[in-house]
Parts: sequence; C-alpha cells; structure tokens
Amino acid sequence: MENIAQNPSLYPSTSILLTGATSTQATPVLKVPQSGYLHAAGSRAPSRASDVSSTTAFVEGSSEGATSPVILPGIPLSAEPEQDCVEPCQDVADQGLEKPGAADGAQKSRRRVEYLSPMPVSFFVRNRYENRHYLSEVYGSALEEIKTIPAKNKLRPRPETVGRGWRSYVHPEGQLYFRWKNFYTNSYLYDSDQLEDIEEAADILEKELREHRADLPQNIEIGVEIYVEDDGGKLACYYICDLDAEKVLWLVDCSIDYLVEEENMPIYDEAHLCAPYARYPDIGILQHVQMFPHNRIFSKNRLIELRTVLTYHLHDRATSRTSNAPYDADDLHRFVQIFGDIEIIGDCVSEYDMVKIARMKSLLCAEQLRHYHGTKWARLDANRSVHRNTNTKCDHSWWFNLLSFLFFFTPSLYIKRLDEMWLDMKINHQPWRKFISEIQEDWTASITPSAVILTANVGFLAIQSVDQNGMPTPYRSAGQVVSYISTILTIGNIIACTILARQHRPSSHLHADDALSYLVERAGTRWKAERLAIILSIPTAFFLWGLFTFSAAILWVCFHQTYIPTRIPVLAVAVFSAILVTLVVLNGEWSPPQVVHSVPANMRQQFRKIPVRRWTEQTLKKLSRRMTGLGRRTSSSPAAPSPQPDLEMGKMM
Repeated sequence: MENIAQNPSLYPSTSILLTGATSTQATPVLKVPQSGYLHAAGSRAPSRASDVSSTTAFVEGSSEGATSPVILPGIPLSAEPEQDCVEPCQDVADQGLEKPGAADGAQKSRRRVEYLSPMPVSFFVRNRYENRHYLSEVYGSALEEIKTIPAKNKLRPRPETVGRGWRSYVHPEGQLYFRWKNFYTNSYLYDSDQLEDIEEAADILEKELREHRADLPQNIEIGVEIYVEDDGGKLACYYICDLDAEKVLWLVDCSIDYLVEEENMPIYDEAHLCAPYARYPDIGILQHVQMFPHNRIFSKNRLIELRTVLTYHLHDRATSRTSNAPYDADDLHRFVQIFGDIEIIGDCVSEYDMVKIARMKSLLCAEQLRHYHGTKWARLDANRSVHRNTNTKCDHSWWFNLLSFLFFFTPSLYIKRLDEMWLDMKINHQPWRKFISEIQEDWTASITPSAVILTANVGFLAIQSVDQNGMPTPYRSAGQVVSYISTILTIGNIIACTILARQHRPSSHLHADDALSYLVERAGTRWKAERLAIILSIPTAFFLWGLFTFSAAILWVCFHQTYIPTRIPVLAVAVFSAILVTLVVLNGEWSPPQVVHSVPANMRQQFRKIPVRRWTEQTLKKLSRRMTGLGRRTSSSPAAPSPQPDLEMGKMM
C-alpha cells in the first residue's frame, strides 16, 4: 500500500527491533522437514480469501524448484525479562487467559519453539481459514455454558492486551488477531500456551533481525505463526513486509513458489515479478494488509487509481471480444460503484474499506502476473496462449473424428471453444461462464421439441395403416422400426439433457475455483478434452438423429405402396424443404475461420471441401446469367434482334 504509516503511539518504530550491537550474520542451517509445510494447512483458503486468483491448475510435482522451507536454528532465549514490556508479567488468572489442564490440576510439559522457518503469506491465509477451533472440541477443559447473568450485568470482559503487550483486534470477518510492536499473528493468544509460543518466536525473530539489520529496510512488519510438526517440534513461521517498497521478503533464499505458489506458473525473467507491481504492491503484502487491516492509511489518489483500473477493465470488456478483464461487465459495474462510495478523510480508511481495497488490488495483481503483464511475451488476447502454435489446428484421434461426423460436427465446435478457454492450464473464467450458460440454454430448449417428437411418434404408431390394423405380428414394417428408433432417441435426449443440466448448473461455476476443478478432472489431457466435447454433444446428437429418423418414418409412409399422384407432391415438397434447410446450414455465422461459434457455421466449413458445392455454385451463376440475358431480350423492341446482342450474350455464356 502507499507507505502504510502508522500511529507512533500504536506502532513503535522498527528501530526498536533492530537496536543492539551488530554481530556477524547467522549461517542458515537446513533441517529436513517432516511434512510439506507449504500445504500443511490444506489445499487452499476459501473463495472469499482468494477467489479469482485460483485460475491456474496445480500439477503435482510440476515445480522443480519447489523446495522445503529453510529452517534456521533457534537461539537460546535470555532469562532476563524484556525491557520494553508494556506491563509486567502477571498470573494467568489475572490476565484472563485460558490455561489448558488447569481443571485437572496437572501442568503438562510444553516444548519450546526451537527453529525459525520462512513461509509464504498464502500459508498464513490457508492456516487462518482451515485450522479453526470448534465448539465441539474439548480444548484444555470442557466448555461450560453460561446460564446466569451477574447482578447489575457485571460481566468480565477480556483484556485488550495480553502478555508483554499484545493488543487484540477483531477483523471485519470476525477473526481475532493480535499485534505487538510490528509483529502480527492470528494465533489465539488468550490461551497461555499459544501466548508463550508466539512470544518465544518473537524473541527469536528479534535476535535474527538484529543479525541482519544492515540489509533490512527500516519500515517493516512481521507475520508470525507456530507450526507443530508430527513429532511435536515447533517451528516459528514468519514473513517480513517492507512497507516502503511494498513487497514481502525473508532472511534467507527461498523457492519461487513462495511468491507464485497459488499460480503454479514458470517464471523466466525477474521483470515478470517486478513489472506487475510497478503500479501495484506485492500480492503478499496485500494479503498481509487484508488479514490485519486496522489503523491503515490510504490516499485518495491511490483510490482514484484503483477506480480507473476498474473502469478500464469495464471498457475493455465491453469493446473487446478477447478481453483479459477478470470480471464481466455487470461485476465491474458493481465494483466501480462500491469503490466510488468509499470516502477517505485525511488518508484515514476504516478496516472494512481497507479489506475491500486490499482484496481487490491483490486479485488484480494476480491477474497481471498470470498474463505475464509487462514482459515481451505478455498475453494480449484471452484466447491465445503464451506458447507458440497451441491454438493452431491439431490432429484429433480417429474415434473423435468419427464421432464428430456422427454427431454433426458438434464435438469439433465444443473442443475449439474449450481450447480458447483452457489455455496453459489456466481457465478464462468469463468465457467459461458464458459457455456454460449457452449450453444450458440449448439443453433446456431441446427438451420441448423432443417431447413434441415423442408425442408425434406415439401418434404415428397408432395409425391403423402403420400399425397393421392392430393385428399382433412378430414382424414390423420399416416405418414402425424407424419410428421406434426415433422414440428411443428422443427419450435419450430428454434424459441426457436433464442429467447434464443438473451437473452444469451456472451457480456451480460462479467462481474460478469451481471451473478450475471441473476442467482439471475432465480436460486435463487431450484425450479427456475430446471425451468432454463428446459428452457435451450427446443431447444434440440424440435430438437431431431422433428428428431425422422420425422424418424417415413419415417419408416411408408416403412412398411405401402408394401411387404416383401421392409420391410426386410429397417428393417435391421434401426436396424443396431439403434445399431450404441446406441454405440455412450453409449460412452459419460470418465469423473468422479459426473461431467457430455455431453448429451451422462448422458444418458450412466442412461442406466447403465437397466438390458438389462448387459445382452447384457454378451452375447457379450460369443460370443467373441466362435469366439476365433472357430478360434483356424480352424487354427490347418486337423487331428481330440484331446479331450484336446475341454475340455479346454468347460471350457471356
């Protein structure tokens, strides 16, 4: 954020942390971790913590540079009390702390914090949302329900500060967090064991900061949490925020996953990490501000800049078919209104507005990082990959080509749409939502005509001439067999539409997380993508084949054992109808060849390869020229035509 200056009375200068004699830098010592710390708290935070940023698929083992966190050795704690304690150490009961095991009268031995471990900010976010306390748990001692209100409502509130001066704050979401000096933690410090662990971790960090003070910026904030290993060992997890440079740093070299863990994308140039933040802060520091939003400042100019970026995305979404805007026009309209209603007086902003600002800016930063913003290979169109030739036509499997032909080229249409939305293992969420809505409408709209065809088949089979006067016989006519097939196909269409519509409700694909999970499981490989395109085309195939078989049954009745006066008008109307339908199919959509958005347009491109179409066009042109010449001759004088017009018409022919 803009130099997030703090109130000096509440936020002491970081020089307090860095005072003391300078000593040689501590040499990092590696420790083999017992588990994967990056994913120790679960896969991801809920969508409200990081919604749109989760548009990249996580491939197990895809990041070769992903190493375990560096573990620094714990430094022996000084037996002397801290000199800058806000208040002297008090008894647990005097401070209103919860002491586990107090009800049993037994004091359990507690392991001390031994090691220092750098962690990404996303680990703290996941840990905050995943590792929750529950009322059903017996934490230390059994919870007792309060049934009586004391006289005169003399309730005992919790203290505002605990320990050496950890001040409590309540996040707008309801999370309780604490701050001492420039240390922040989500740990529940009203529990005495967690308070002791965090204070031990803060002591270790203070000593390490003094060792590295020559290379550290002055205006910093530190996030700290405790991670308990499987064997009971405790790690002091931390990250450091440089408020002036607006970035996150650690005391040792760390894996690139600490910055782009949630995106799981390769980084080839340091400018890729710097360019997105030329106008925006680091994603990590925005997540830090979002977790700890109290007593922040934010200038009006920065708020105007944020609204300007949102209005740009709104304009780009409205004027570009391949916009990289992370939201649709309706969402962007609402965001512009939300941030237009924020009032900043004297650069002071409430914690509620600060959460909104930090979350939106972090999502926009993640979107820029995802599209290689500011690099020479930046993605300018949402339907193009950053790699070469991934959008060109590729050879599909033989079974896909066969089924695509039998399904009226609908699978080819769908797989092209998937290729535009599923690029580089990343999902273009807005085109995906539009695609889901379109196929939902198609499935819903096909149920009614399928029901009509089903009713027509039942009525057709009830005709006495078709049903052979109701006489039971093991043999059925060709018209009856084809009508049976049409009935089964229309029933299959209704069933397939009902199931697929339930599996693809628009509410199930509102967030990028949902679309990402869907496509990773169903379109992670080329074979899976082809299978998904076939599955989505099944209702269309059922409906069209049911319609064609019903038409064949009707034509069989008209031509089987009938006289010529019956066949001629039916044949004429059938041929005329076929010509009109062919014209509709050939019309399609007037779109670029590489992007096809309808079944008729795709069929039109396929029919271009057939020589009959070219022969038909040439015949129609010749016929048109003959009719034009005949019209000229008819409109001329009744005298015999001169040879010159005939010669000219002959040249035209």
